[in-house]
Amino acid sequence: MKALWSFLTIIALILPAGRTLAAEKGLITTTFGNAPHCEHRGTLKASRQALQFDLSAVAGKNIIRAVLRTDTRGHRHGAEVRVTPVGVAGEKPLLLRPPDYVTFDAAEAVGAWTADAKSNLGLRIEADGGVRFDQAVLEVSYLGTIKKPLRQVTQLRAVHQSGQTFLTWREIEDVVGADAPAFEAFDQAILRARAKRRVAYRIYVHTKPITSGTIAQARLAIEIPAVTPAWNLLAIRNTEHPNQGTKTKRSPLRPGRNLALNHVMTRYRITPNGPPLPRATGLAVSTAAKLARLYYAVSTAVDGREAVGSFGGAALTKPVDEKPARFPALIHQRSRKDPRGGQCVVDVYSAWLSPPYHNVPHVSEVFVARWKDTPPGTPKRKLGLFVKQTTHGGSATEMSNPGWHRARRHLKGVLTVGLAEGGMWQGFHECIGTLGSYKQGVVHNYPQRRVLSAAAWALSRKDLHLDPQRTYIWGQMAHWALRHGDVFSVVMSNGYGNIAIGKEAQKHGWKWGPYPKGSKNWRGVDQWEYMNLAKWVRRNPTVELPYWLCWPAYGAYPSHTIGDFGFMPWPEMIHAMASTKRAFAANWSSNGPGGVRPLRDLVTRIRRDQALPAFGNCSLDHTPGDGDHTDAEKGGGINLYQIWQPETLLDEPDKFEITVSLRDNCPAETCTTDLTPRRCRKFKAKAGQRFAWTHSNAKDAKPFQSGRAVADKWGLVTVKNLRLGKQKSRLTIRRTE
Repeated sequence: MKALWSFLTIIALILPAGRTLAAEKGLITTTFGNAPHCEHRGTLKASRQALQFDLSAVAGKNIIRAVLRTDTRGHRHGAEVRVTPVGVAGEKPLLLRPPDYVTFDAAEAVGAWTADAKSNLGLRIEADGGVRFDQAVLEVSYLGTIKKPLRQVTQLRAVHQSGQTFLTWREIEDVVGADAPAFEAFDQAILRARAKRRVAYRIYVHTKPITSGTIAQARLAIEIPAVTPAWNLLAIRNTEHPNQGTKTKRSPLRPGRNLALNHVMTRYRITPNGPPLPRATGLAVSTAAKLARLYYAVSTAVDGREAVGSFGGAALTKPVDEKPARFPALIHQRSRKDPRGGQCVVDVYSAWLSPPYHNVPHVSEVFVARWKDTPPGTPKRKLGLFVKQTTHGGSATEMSNPGWHRARRHLKGVLTVGLAEGGMWQGFHECIGTLGSYKQGVVHNYPQRRVLSAAAWALSRKDLHLDPQRTYIWGQMAHWALRHGDVFSVVMSNGYGNIAIGKEAQKHGWKWGPYPKGSKNWRGVDQWEYMNLAKWVRRNPTVELPYWLCWPAYGAYPSHTIGDFGFMPWPEMIHAMASTKRAFAANWSSNGPGGVRPLRDLVTRIRRDQALPAFGNCSLDHTPGDGDHTDAEKGGGINLYQIWQPETLLDEPDKFEITVSLRDNCPAETCTTDLTPRRCRKFKAKAGQRFAWTHSNAKDAKPFQSGRAVADKWGLVTVKNLRLGKQKSRLTIRRTE
């Protein structure tokens, strides 16, 4: 009786719902190799240099696809993995298959073998990149009579929004068996199921309805594992170190994190204000590349094997009208209130990314922090936008914590949008996380594009009532945003403007190409050269930058902030800004904003469409030295005390006026400083043009300083030795020729 019951159970899992054992024509994928799950086991002869597959079982078949898979563990970052078919015309290396680039397209090689089929298929391993091929598996797909049908998914649905098609379906089994399991039970259930067999879902796309008669022309677009894509793995609470107040474990479901065992799992929402996906629902997201009307179908693969004839509920009967969008969909998932009754509520949104925002399909999160003491924007009172990156290595669960935003509330009266898990935020080579090599691609600024996209998304939302001229960014290494003066009015970061000489950055050198040489980036520039922001600032003195506030981002000064990264890159960047007369203030001897903290109230008044005063050579300045922190003057910074009134700034073709003073808490009553108008819209000059200036009391307009200035070789007009006090004064610069 037990044997009969087991047999019936197996049949129930194999057969599609409501199907009989009658044979039918359709798509069949069979596997060859030595791995335990291979259908044709023992068909691989492997050495370090070559592979031979005995494919006699598919001789004479109508081959439509062949995929070579190997374990990616051991692959050296950026190392070449090159496999070439033997005896095939041209002997071209197998190409990696999109979108994840961890498998090889072997269709041409298998097709050429089928035409002859006199011997085993030979593949030459010309470069293994650290990958072991002794357990390689070759999947061969063909059209034929299905003798061992597999259970197929049902209830396939499609929703197209923001340039992306969200596909959902009912999975073939309910592995988790609970709506809200603790992560410990969730993890055990999935790993236990995977140990028995590997279930995956393959998404096909075609311009015609997908049936057994058209599947040969359909494109295999996506392959995803069962169960996990619908569950929000990013929401799992995690810690930097194990057992920080709660029991944690490392899991292959989300590598590299210490995951809280008692975390209650949730599933994604895929529509605004919609319910979470039902349990045992599959999820795949496809991003539109062009206008198209496409049909989708889903096939079940068990240990690499497929057997599907009539798709039934696994195929769409109507096409999806797809249209590319400016940035991917952002779907609200949850809101977190401050458990201590604080002022902050964090709304968490999910984004399903693909190029140009990530090299392979990837889910990320965007966070919107709402403050109880900040009224929502209105058409008449628009809010500024504050974009926050986490510090180096920060996680999504950290940024979804209201307490994190409360501790780092650098700006008030603005809408805060945050992004996490960006690593160094400088970008990475497109081969990272794939079997591709450095030679097969370039470095892209994926994390930065995510930030720019999130800012554009927030500004595009009419219900938020945001002012695009008041967009600010903070992040430990957010200085990259100085290149984007068309987006940001103020950038707040640390001073590591030259990554090539930062201590911590060297640990990440492999992300940007073969260290230390590096690779070209998407602009055709060597990435190490591109990340040398200090050099770019010096070489482009006329490029207008956002106002820059520089300070140590985190940790105990100086052992953490300086010891981790090294002080050397700071002076280079600060000197570059000062020597090219840029508007900035810098502090390097504190934990957090320190000396620049009082300037943050000024930040939210600075507009992108407004000129800036670039102060320099202030008598209150300290020197950062030339690279060694022990040579830097301690306790201060540069341009920490000069302030101005953005609201009364006048920028006209022949006249520039600005109200300036020292901060009330300045340790000195007066100082001398230079001032150069920057980012002017109308007040422009050519080299050699002459100007006159007067400096007056703001109250009675009585001048107490005057002089003349000549535009320098960059067309910049600098007023030198301006005397400032704590009382407001008005500087006027007029064109004299």
